[in-house]
Amino acid sequence: MKIGIKYCGGCNPRYDRKKFVEDIKKTVGYVYDFQLANQGTEYDALLIIGGCGNCCADYSGIKTKYDPFLVKAIENYDKVIVWIKKIEYKRKDDIDELA
Repeated sequence: MKIGIKYCGGCNPRYDRKKFVEDIKKTVGYVYDFQLANQGTEYDALLIIGGCGNCCADYSGIKTKYDPFLVKAIENYDKVIVWIKKIEYKRKDDIDELA
């Protein structure tokens, strides 16, 4: 599963956003393909990493199969893990329907 990562501009970060993403990778395992998100590339999932409550990152031109998750605080960590697992289950169901 390909997960795009889009960071905000970092003007007012309240936590270490890069460490947050590295910790997510360690928790879910390295079976997922985490990539910095680029316009024109489609991702299964899109994780928007905001450094504060504004979460101002512009992701309007990035394509994703499932709804993106906006991280506004380090306290969103557990919710991100659950979100990734839910998308993985949805993705498996979608693939099974095609078979």
